[in-house]
Formats: sequence, structure tokens, C-alpha cells
Amino acid sequence: MPEETILCQRQVKNDKTYYVFYKQKIVNGQKVRTFISKKKNLKEAKLLAKKMYLSKFQKDMFNELNCINYYLNHRRANDYSKMLSPDSPYRKLLIDQHHITNEWEYAPYEKSTDHPEHLTHPAPKGEMVRSKSEAKIAQSLFSHNIPYRYEEIHDIYGSPIATDFTIMHPVTHQIILWEHFGRCDDPGYQPTIDYKMYRYIRAGYLPGYNMITTYEDSKHPLSFLEVEEIVHKYFL
Repeated sequence: MPEETILCQRQVKNDKTYYVFYKQKIVNGQKVRTFISKKKNLKEAKLLAKKMYLSKFQKDMFNELNCINYYLNHRRANDYSKMLSPDSPYRKLLIDQHHITNEWEYAPYEKSTDHPEHLTHPAPKGEMVRSKSEAKIAQSLFSHNIPYRYEEIHDIYGSPIATDFTIMHPVTHQIILWEHFGRCDDPGYQPTIDYKMYRYIRAGYLPGYNMITTYEDSKHPLSFLEVEEIVHKYFL
């Protein structure tokens, strides 16, 4: 990048606003400004503007990094969620839960047994799920005391489908299904999405009403903040 910096001056003439650009550098301790003609020196003006943009961007990144380091150095983990676990003596004291939802959540149900080797991520109720994103969904539902079943098998328009999360609304007791579709950048996965969504809709499950769908690919993973926003929208 050039050693000079770019400056901009606002000028008003005949009720019209103009912006005039200068390049500035330090010579013998003094600031020296030189007018930049946008017609003759447009390439130089663009380069100096890019230098200013990158400089401000870098400064902001250093500030963010300092904030992150401060957080990491001062954050002390406290696993308060254990107080809500099923075997915790404090759970009943902390949670005002309807009897029907409690019975429904922990009652036996037909659960998928396909590819158990892919269940590699722990979830808060003690079960294992298939991805980090599913673990985030399970964590959010559990921490807000929203009853759910993982991979319960439903008859969806004549086909058995293991829905990622079958959820009972804690107030209305409405059953809402949540399917998370990962690997959306994998062309071989698209038929699976089409197959499931066709049957869900034909069976009366409408995304946005009694069904939640989320998606991700390798460049756009599902964030915990997104999960929390969805949970708040539908259940809280």
C-alpha cells in the first residue's frame, strides 16, 4: 500500500454537495496534502480508499480479538444445566412442568435404530445425537424445559420416518416436528430432503405452523443463536 492516506472534504456550491479527495503524507514532521483528481488519478484514489478501509477493518478485528481474549481469560464455566437433569434433586423445585408433558417426554416410544455408529455427539438428557447442530437443538430445548423425543419414528404419508425432534409445546401440548437438514451442499443428499418434505407436507405438517425446518452446509453451519431464536419464536 502507498505511504499516503486519503482525506475527504465536503463542499457545498450552488446548493449542491461535492466531495473532494486529497492524499496526505508526513514530510519533515508536517502534513502535506495533495489534491487527487478523480478523472486523472481514479486508480490511486481507489487504492488509498482501500488502504483506509483495510486499516479500519484491521483495527476492528484487533479490538474484537482483545475482547475475545478477555472473555476467555475471565469466563469461569459453571454447568448450571445439571440442576435441570432428570436425575437432579433440584429439577422438580426449579421446573413448574405439566404432568402430561413430563409423562409424554419420558414414556417409551419407537426410536430409530439405524446407524448407531453415527450417534457421536452427547445431548443433555444423556442421549447421543448425530451432529453438533442436533446437539445445539437438544441443548436449547432442554435448557428451556421444552419436552422432546429424539428420532421418534412416525408414519408420514405411508412411510416410516425418524424425525429428528418431536416436540410437545409446553403450554398448548401441540406436537411440532423439527427436521434439521445438514449437508445441503452434498448433491447426493438432496433426494433425501425432497423425499421427506414431500411426505411431511402431504401428511399435513406445514413448515412455520406445526413443523420447523433448518438447513446448513459446510460453509454455513447452524449457530446456537439461530436455534435459540427459533425456540423463543415457537415455544416461549
